[in-house]
Amino acid sequence: MPWFREILALLPTIIVAPVKRNSADQKRVDRIASGLTLYTLSSCPYSAKVHRHLKQLNISVGVKNLKRCNAYQKELLAGGGRAQVPCLRIETAKGSRWLYESQDILSYLDGKFMPKKTAKLEQA
Repeated sequence: MPWFREILALLPTIIVAPVKRNSADQKRVDRIASGLTLYTLSSCPYSAKVHRHLKQLNISVGVKNLKRCNAYQKELLAGGGRAQVPCLRIETAKGSRWLYESQDILSYLDGKFMPKKTAKLEQA
């Protein structure tokens, strides 16, 4: 039952509480996130892990599901060199960077988008 696995993979993304930001910070995060594209498969547990983390960080990125369009797989293979998901394409002024491995993607997202604790909260 592949449809059952897809539902189970998406279920945790529904129950994660997102990070709260003020509107200026959220606009900054949205601007940075506009250069990100996630290549994924809906039935992949590692992709689901990245989706959960994106939802928790309250980040909206472009998602290209390889199951829905064959061209996405060709694009991933041509750009990143591997047809492996999840893969995060990071567009910068210097060009594209292709980041594979879910844990590397999570570390990158945390470094870019995890709200920094204020000095007062760290001292408490």
